[in-house]
Amino acid sequence: MADSSAYGVLALLAAGIGFIFLWTDWGSRPSRALALCFILIGLRAFLTPFEFAASGSTLWLLQALLRLAEGLAILFGIEWARRVGLNNTGRPRVLVNTLFRVSQGLAMIYGLMSLGYLAIAPEAASSHAEGMFRVHALEWAVFAPVLGLAILLAAIALLVVRFTRRDKIESIRLLALAAAAPFLLGALVVESSLVPIVTSAGLLIFLSGSVRYLIVQNQRGQAMRQFLSPEVAKLLSTDGVESAMRREKRTISVVVCDLRNFTAYAQAHPSEQVISLLERYYRHVGSVAAVHGGTVKDHAGDGILILVGAPLPDADHVRKAVRLALNLNQQLSAFLREVAPELGIGIGVATGETTVGAIRGAGRYEYVAVGSAVNLASRLCQRATDGEVLAELATAEALQASPQFEAMPQASETLKGFNGEVAVFAIRQRASSAQ
Repeated sequence: MADSSAYGVLALLAAGIGFIFLWTDWGSRPSRALALCFILIGLRAFLTPFEFAASGSTLWLLQALLRLAEGLAILFGIEWARRVGLNNTGRPRVLVNTLFRVSQGLAMIYGLMSLGYLAIAPEAASSHAEGMFRVHALEWAVFAPVLGLAILLAAIALLVVRFTRRDKIESIRLLALAAAAPFLLGALVVESSLVPIVTSAGLLIFLSGSVRYLIVQNQRGQAMRQFLSPEVAKLLSTDGVESAMRREKRTISVVVCDLRNFTAYAQAHPSEQVISLLERYYRHVGSVAAVHGGTVKDHAGDGILILVGAPLPDADHVRKAVRLALNLNQQLSAFLREVAPELGIGIGVATGETTVGAIRGAGRYEYVAVGSAVNLASRLCQRATDGEVLAELATAEALQASPQFEAMPQASETLKGFNGEVAVFAIRQRASSAQ
């Protein structure tokens, strides 16, 4: 006789794990397959105590549901392993997929045979053998080879994945599955009173691997944050991926700076020295941008693109961008005089409506700002001489009432990509203003 309370706890544990996978990773097909596997294990555990109290047609229906649930649980478990394997296998994808598909086919045959056995010989199928194992010798002889071959092929596929995987982190869950499988499969044949213990052990083994997998994923995510600007990383942490990916039109200010005479410098010095200089240069730009609310968007050699007002909106983006540019000019000029006097710095600032958000390309997402202000800031930067900060009309007009900054008109210029002449202004800090 089955202990209904033990089976109830097992059903709650298995189904709970399944719903957690659904809730936390609904968009992932592998996770959905895994969730269905656990939910079906939970359903089977929930129905098992009723099997011992039923008789007649009710018993036959319960037996059919139990066998269907266990067959589908095996099928979905193999499907999860198949999808994980295909996502992380290099050259032998066809072999891995074939092994898993044949394994699934055998699992389906096992399920149909189990249902057929129940239909042909309901009394024999409904009775259990005495002792630790509840299957009769005939059942073992007929069903074990089919199910055993299915598990063997799946195990071979997992071994192939294990030694050809691209993503080492997935091996954590695959190894957990390999360790849990003997317990989960053993629950199909052991005496009823042992099923909750054996199945729970398998579930906990796999759950421990899943928790370890999530911990390592989180550690990897924390490491990957170093490749994002602090502002984009903050946006992802506070507002989620959807907010960072949402595209919208927004008026922002753009600052572009690059080094004068850098090409000649790079040709005349060892590459290690050039990289060391760039690293220190990037560090200076990043620290200044952070102080003034700017987001370093791109590094392209000696050129750096900084956004003010994106990804986090800022109503005072123009003045912050100008402060950033002037402070950048001052600090970088001093830095270059010390380490590479032959180099200089030029800076361009532009304000305008841009479209900001994430786009997908080359297999990854990239946060972008697209608009004439980005191109205009880059063109002004190219025109700027050493120690000069150039801006266009929109930025200059926004500074008219500012007691700190002045925009000095320069000769209008024809810039590539822009129709007609573009009004150009040199941005300076007023002499009476505190630095």
